[in-house]
Amino acid sequence: MMMNDIKSILETAISEEVKASRFYSHLALQMEDRGARLKFEVMAAIELRHYECLLSYYQEKFQQSPVMQESGEWKIIRPEIPHRTASFGEAIKIIMDTEWRAYNFYKKALEISVDENDQKIFKTLADMELSHYEQFRTEYNYMTESIVRFASEDIPWMMEVY
Repeated sequence: MMMNDIKSILETAISEEVKASRFYSHLALQMEDRGARLKFEVMAAIELRHYECLLSYYQEKFQQSPVMQESGEWKIIRPEIPHRTASFGEAIKIIMDTEWRAYNFYKKALEISVDENDQKIFKTLADMELSHYEQFRTEYNYMTESIVRFASEDIPWMMEVY
């Protein structure tokens, strides 16, 4: 029974990581700003690596390809997709939510797994999703905090050159 649980957990994780990668690619395409676009392309690539890692682990463990899970109690609630005109800040809020849910998913999987290898992969992924969450939360906080003010004489390289 436990093995079946882990199997469906892994299947859910595999399909959610594919979805996450697509989500970031989709966001990247909507960004006007090159830096923002690059950030989301990098995230899409990271989620794709999670998918590939889970997929090869699954195939090795069960000697078969996964059934893609779309439902069941393990389903990660789909985040709201930012509307076409979403600001970078709105997008980041949705991403924080997504990464937090992914972290909790892997944390819960880690808690119920008994196999050492399962635990290792779930812990690694939980840690990674948490670090993504923290990274975006920091960024969001920077964006929404009050403006830092400097007198012009405090700013480097602002002297007049004669």
